Amino acid sequence: MALRKIREYMIFIGLLMLGSGLYFTITSGYWVLQRSEFIEKNYSLEQLTAWAGNWNWWLLTLGAILISVGGWLTYDTFKKKSEFEEYISTDSKKKFVQNLRDLEEIAYKLGPKYEERLAEKKREWRIKH
Repeated sequence: MALRKIREYMIFIGLLMLGSGLYFTITSGYWVLQRSEFIEKNYSLEQLTAWAGNWNWWLLTLGAILISVGGWLTYDTFKKKSEFEEYISTDSKKKFVQNLRDLEEIAYKLGPKYEERLAEKKREWRIKH
């Protein structure tokens, strides 16, 4: 049941991962560049990275991973929502039935709210599937 509820919040999870990854990458990237003397030390930015010390190397790697995963989750969720809206808003019962399998799969991946919308649309079209 808990995993089912999490699917509803995938967009927020993806955005949180993306934002955290950007923060870690930018601050740790600054630390790496400053430490290698590629850029001059900025004491106001130094406070953002001083707490992590040598762990900044790991945070830089973690940041890159979080950006990749969070970006993909966000993109994938937006894409699925767009496909769902396109399929469910059709005025043709024939097109709706043709895309029903895809709709069911997308609704399952997006969460209970979308599954309910799909069930309502099936009742509207009087489809027993």
